[in-house]
Amino acid sequence: MLGSSSTSDKARVAAPRTLHSHHVRGVTEALQTYAQRGAFRSFSEGNLRLGKVTYRMQWHYNRTYRLILDLEAQSLLIPEMLPGVPPKSPMTRELRAFLKPFGTDQVPEHRRLDPAKGELRLSQYRRALSLRVDVRQQEYVYCARKLVHVAHEVFMVFLREGPYYEYRVEQLGLDPDVAWA
Repeated sequence: MLGSSSTSDKARVAAPRTLHSHHVRGVTEALQTYAQRGAFRSFSEGNLRLGKVTYRMQWHYNRTYRLILDLEAQSLLIPEMLPGVPPKSPMTRELRAFLKPFGTDQVPEHRRLDPAKGELRLSQYRRALSLRVDVRQQEYVYCARKLVHVAHEVFMVFLREGPYYEYRVEQLGLDPDVAWA
């Protein structure tokens, strides 16, 4: 009958919303835990809109970063995590090489992103590098935690141990009078 809806039709519509809210709640709680432990200096959650939630956190170098949970694309993204990086730069190549082992058994299991649950990707748009995890098997909470951990390693290992002191000062706002490395 045209214009009427059955109970099963309503259930089909409600199921994705319930599933979405379950994933949003799980990712939000995981990120809030980092904020409560002091990993983020501040943290806020946006509204679920068109299958996306944008979180904001003040994190490394006292900068505000966004983490976007995109349920339709089944991904988590930190857009413009590293600004001011020219396309095809040595830094981009070196960062790709740094990130590659995180999806393999070359790193310990607790640091690794299980490829059955998610795939790590580095992308460049204009002059900024973004870090993304494509989520598999609805493992949003697991992938959110791994994305935060890998991003933290980029800041604490890749940028600090590599030849990127000037980059950190010029692009990320590192105060050269305060920092010794």
